[in-house]
Amino acid sequence: MKKFKIRQLIISLVVASVLSGGATLVHAANYTVPVGLLYYNPDSSGSYLFPTSGADMPYCAENMTLGRRYRVTGNISGRADYWYDSTVKDSAIVTLHEESSNRTVQVKITPLGTQKISSSTWGRAFVEGDYCSSSTVETNVYVERSIQSTSSARLADHKGYGLTFYLTLAFELLDPEFATPGIYSAQGGYQFQSNEIEMKTDVNGSYGSPLIPNLRLVIGHIFKIDMPYTSVSLTQSYENDDIFTGKVRFRAQSNERYSIKMTCSSSNSATSGGNCNFASTQMELATQARFPEQGRTFDLRHNIPNYIDGAEFTNSTYEYPGYIDFTLTGVRQYGETGKTYFDTVNLAFEPDF
Repeated sequence: MKKFKIRQLIISLVVASVLSGGATLVHAANYTVPVGLLYYNPDSSGSYLFPTSGADMPYCAENMTLGRRYRVTGNISGRADYWYDSTVKDSAIVTLHEESSNRTVQVKITPLGTQKISSSTWGRAFVEGDYCSSSTVETNVYVERSIQSTSSARLADHKGYGLTFYLTLAFELLDPEFATPGIYSAQGGYQFQSNEIEMKTDVNGSYGSPLIPNLRLVIGHIFKIDMPYTSVSLTQSYENDDIFTGKVRFRAQSNERYSIKMTCSSSNSATSGGNCNFASTQMELATQARFPEQGRTFDLRHNIPNYIDGAEFTNSTYEYPGYIDFTLTGVRQYGETGKTYFDTVNLAFEPDF
C-alpha cells in the first residue's frame, strides 16, 4: 500500500512471488537452448526480457541491454577436420499463453550471434555478414550483429575437439502496455526454423535449428506512485473569497487496477457527506483525484476507496499524470482573519491484487 499524508509519503512495495515448475520436455532436436525463466522488468530493461541467471553478456556494446548469450547443448557428428558452420538470420514471433487463463502475449526472439569454442586449432576460421563484433581465433570463433541489422551473420570453422556452442538471443515483449500479470509459456517450447537459425549437425552437410525446450515468462505486478510534493498551501480563490484551493500532482503506473482512499485527520473530522472539517473548525475540505489526460475526476470521500481501472488508467510502461485537488469552503464564515490553520489529510494508493 502507498499512503500519502500532507507532509509525508509512506511507500511499501507489493512483491509478487512466483514459483517455476514443470517437467523437462522430450524433444528430438540436435541442439537445445535452455534459456531459463524469463522476467519482464520495465524499470531496468524496457520491453526486453531476461533470466535472473544462467546467461552471459553479449559482445556488442549496443546489445548489452537487449540480449544475452545462452549456452547451447548438443554436438556435431563427424570428423574433427571437416567444416562446421552456423548462421543467425530472421526474428521469430512466438505466442505465449497464460497458464491459468486464456490471456496471451507475443514475444519477439531475435538471434543476434553465434559462437563456437573448441580446444583445438586448425587455422581457417572465418565470419561473414553484417556484424558489430567478431573473432576468428580458432579456439573462440564468434560473430554478433546489432539488433537493427536486417542481414544474416555466419561463422565457419573446422569442427575441432572439445566443443561448446553459444547463441546470443534477444527476447522482446510486444505490446507490453496490454500485458497483465501472470506466468506465460509456449507449450512444447519453441523450435527455431531454418530461416531463423541454422547450425550444422553433421560435417557431411546436414543442418538443423535449435529448440528452446521450456519457454516461460513471468510478468509481475507493477505498481508505482510518485508524489514529489507532500504538502500544499491553500490560496484564496479569485472568484470567491470564501473558498481556498490547492493541488498536489502525482504520477501513477500500474498493470492492474488500484484504489485511492482519503481519510481525514480523525474520524471525528469527517462530515456527513464524506468531506473533512478542517483544523477542528466548521471549514469544510473537499478532496478530488483528477486525471487531466482522460478528463476524469473522482470525488474522494472519507474512508471510501475509489477504484481506478481500465486501459486508460493502468499501463505497465506509462505513468499517468494526476492531481489531488483540495477545496476549502466556509473560510470567511468560520475562519479567523490573520490566523494560519494546519491539518492533515491521508491518501492511500493501494493495488487491487
